[in-house]
Amino acid sequence: MNKYLSIIALATLANWDCEAQPNTVVPRLVVSITVDQLNSDDMEQFVSLYGHTGFKKLLKEGTVYENARFDFSPLDLASAITAVGTGASPVDNGIPAKKWLSRENLRPVQCTFDKRFFVSPNQIKSSTIADQLKLATNGSGLVYSVAADCDAAVLQGGHAADGAFWIDQGTQGWRTSAFYPKQAQTWLNAYQRTVIDNDLQNGQNQRVSKLAIDCVNDHAMGRDGISDLLLVTLSAKAHTPNNSKETTEAVYRDLDNNLSDLIEKIEYKVGKENVVFIVTGTGYVEARNEDYEKYNIPSGTFYINRTASLLNMYLNAIYGENRIVDGAYHNEIYLNKTLLERKRISLSKVLTDAREFLVQSSGVKEVYTADQLLFDNNLSRNIKNAYHHNINGDILIKVAPGWKIYNEETKEEYIPSSSFIPFPIIIYGAGVKAQNVSVPVTTDRIAPTIARLIRIRAPNACVVLPLP
Repeated sequence: MNKYLSIIALATLANWDCEAQPNTVVPRLVVSITVDQLNSDDMEQFVSLYGHTGFKKLLKEGTVYENARFDFSPLDLASAITAVGTGASPVDNGIPAKKWLSRENLRPVQCTFDKRFFVSPNQIKSSTIADQLKLATNGSGLVYSVAADCDAAVLQGGHAADGAFWIDQGTQGWRTSAFYPKQAQTWLNAYQRTVIDNDLQNGQNQRVSKLAIDCVNDHAMGRDGISDLLLVTLSAKAHTPNNSKETTEAVYRDLDNNLSDLIEKIEYKVGKENVVFIVTGTGYVEARNEDYEKYNIPSGTFYINRTASLLNMYLNAIYGENRIVDGAYHNEIYLNKTLLERKRISLSKVLTDAREFLVQSSGVKEVYTADQLLFDNNLSRNIKNAYHHNINGDILIKVAPGWKIYNEETKEEYIPSSSFIPFPIIIYGAGVKAQNVSVPVTTDRIAPTIARLIRIRAPNACVVLPLP
């Protein structure tokens, strides 16, 4: 009897071991596609109009994590793209937004600005999954990044990409940066000479998809035993103010066609058994300037520059110093910490006084100070994760729903976007089984999932497990 029990026990253990093993297929190429402002509701609404090799193929043959989310808010394209690539939130990766106020000159600075190269990924403060591939392969694994938007292309490519390519919003031609190897510019120049006549007539998603496919072909990505990584950003944003069903339908049918092109042509060139595609969204949609007043919906305008001036006067009355407030950008106020330190004025006390003053302003729902965001463990992780103390302001103002923020000095309008947008994470390709997973998951798990697929380490700020 004991003999038979032992056999059964061994068989059971063996079965458990098999089930616990990760996918044994190591793809030669991973294609990571991020769709800016992808909305699951819109994607599913037009599913009957899609072909069979785009969204339908992904949803039918892939692992679909139906309820994805980011672990921080607010979001924009730059912060979302960087979070996916680093497997970490802005508190660790250093990219909380597309722009922020430079403490050096009190002017807005782009997240990809570089004094030497003009554009580079050097402001990312942690490694990305692309960087880890370069480290693991001693530079042999190829990494290329393609997007219509400069920030998206540069940020998702990481610090060590072989090339990042984007569309110049002025000339509409393709661009790269001197930060990348000279071969990237040489290849791009040759590419533009061959496609320029037809390329400019196509939509941005189509242009991005075509360059990405040609990048795979021309650089022989996925052709040897060393895994390569292609990073692509598409967009589900309508380029007209019209938000009609017809406009949305056109956007998603276009997306479907371009996903189909990417999947079919890359599978044909690399082999279906050698490639894995990962598709996700950015978790937000750009807020529109709605006419709430017309329909008696509570709304208003919060004037950040006036508020900053009043706050400065208030703090001057308390501390006898005139330049405690350095500046304001979007919903953030920056204090003159150098002055406070020189005058030996407690920053924590100033922040407390400032918060007590600002919460009384019309349209203000909440005020967060740097001390709260750094040290208050009772504060939501979603808010704390979005804050980087060396980059963001010292005071963050959250306005009431329906309110917008306006700076009369710079003429900039900021409309916070905090509505929940449903979007998925889809993994399709070699060794991936078809299944739907309804358990909520976070996007920071994409990077360690790619790492597991190609047998490398996750990015150095990533502390989460791969997707189940």
